[in-house]
Amino acid sequence: MRIDLVITELDDGGAERCCAELAIYLHRKGYPIRLIVIGPIPKPPRNEIYGRLVATGVWMEFIGAEKWYQFSTALWKLNRLVARAPAEVAQSFLWHANVLSAATYPRFKIPLVGGHRVAEHRAIRNRWSRWAATKMCRVVCVSDSLAEWCSKAEAIPAKKLVVICNGIDLGRIASEAELPSELRKQPALLFVGRLHLQKGIDILMEHAESILTALPKHHLVIIGYGPFRQVVDSWAKEFPHRDRVHILGQRPDVAAWMKQSQLLILPSRFEGMPNAVLEAMAIGIPIATLQVEGVSELLGELAPSQAVTRDDWNAWRELVIQLGSTPDRCCELGKMNQARVQAHFQLDSQLQKYEELYRVLLQDK
Repeated sequence: MRIDLVITELDDGGAERCCAELAIYLHRKGYPIRLIVIGPIPKPPRNEIYGRLVATGVWMEFIGAEKWYQFSTALWKLNRLVARAPAEVAQSFLWHANVLSAATYPRFKIPLVGGHRVAEHRAIRNRWSRWAATKMCRVVCVSDSLAEWCSKAEAIPAKKLVVICNGIDLGRIASEAELPSELRKQPALLFVGRLHLQKGIDILMEHAESILTALPKHHLVIIGYGPFRQVVDSWAKEFPHRDRVHILGQRPDVAAWMKQSQLLILPSRFEGMPNAVLEAMAIGIPIATLQVEGVSELLGELAPSQAVTRDDWNAWRELVIQLGSTPDRCCELGKMNQARVQAHFQLDSQLQKYEELYRVLLQDK
C-alpha cells in the first residue's frame, strides 16, 4: 500500500507532529511512504520534526511554496510528483494541503482522506474546505466536537467524517521531560502555543498582572512563536512584574518545562484537540483552559475542574488563580490527567486507526 502524506509545512506544530508520527509509524511497519510538504525545508530552531523524519529515513519531497501567489506553481508541482510516482491512497493535513490535494489526487483516481485540525471561522476558507471535502473519500477530525463543527459550518456530510483523536508516545514524552531546563525554583504558570489570537495570547497579556499579583511567588513562562512575538516582547518590557515573566520563543525542551511547571494555562478561542493539553496531561500537570473543541474529549470527567465556559475570560483568570493557590490540588489533578492519557490516548492505538481507514478505502475501491 503506497501512501502519500501531504502537509502545508513542517515547522514544529501540533498538526506537523501528528503527520510526522503517522509517517514514522507507517514507515516502520514497512509501507512505502512519501511525505510531501507544500512549503520549504524548515530551518533551525523550528526543524526538530524534520530532523526526526530524516533520522528515521522517511522519504520527503518539498515543493517550496510559501506565498499565496505560488498556489498555481505548487499545484503544478504536486501534480508532477503524483504523476511520476502515483500513490494508492493519500492523506492531507491542514487547509492549504487539503485544497491542493483535492485538486490533484482525484484526477488520478487516488482515494484522498482530508484532515481537519481546528474549528476556524473564516468564510472564504470554509467555502474552499467545503469544496475540497466533495473530492475526498473521508475527512478525519481530531475530536467529536470538531466533527460536529465541520458538519454545521462547512456542510460536510456526516458519513464522510471520521474522528481519530491525537495520541502521544508516553515513553518519548517521559524521556524528553528529563532534558535539562533552566527553570527557577519558584512555581511556574506555563503557556505553550502559537503566539496568535487563536491561542488567546492577548487575553493572557491582559490578565497577567492580576494573576501574578494574586500569586506573588509564581513566574509566567511563555513558549512559542508566531505573529504576536514582537507584541509580546514589547509588552513584557513594560510589564509591572517583568522580572517574573520569561519569553522563551521556540524551545526543544517543552516537556522538561512542563514537568517543572505547576500549571499549563491556555486561554484558546477555538481549537480542534490541543496538543499542548495532551502533552501536559501526559507529563502529569493540570490545565487551566476553556471548553473549546477537543478539551472535553481530552479531560473527560476532569473537565469541570480544569476548563471554564468558552470566552469567559474572567472565569478563566479565577481558575488560574484558584489552581495556582492550591498546589496539592494541582498534584492530584495532574496524576488523574496522566492516568486518563494512559487509558485513552496512547499514540500507536490512534495511528492504527489511520492504517485501518486506508485499508478500508482500498478495499472499497
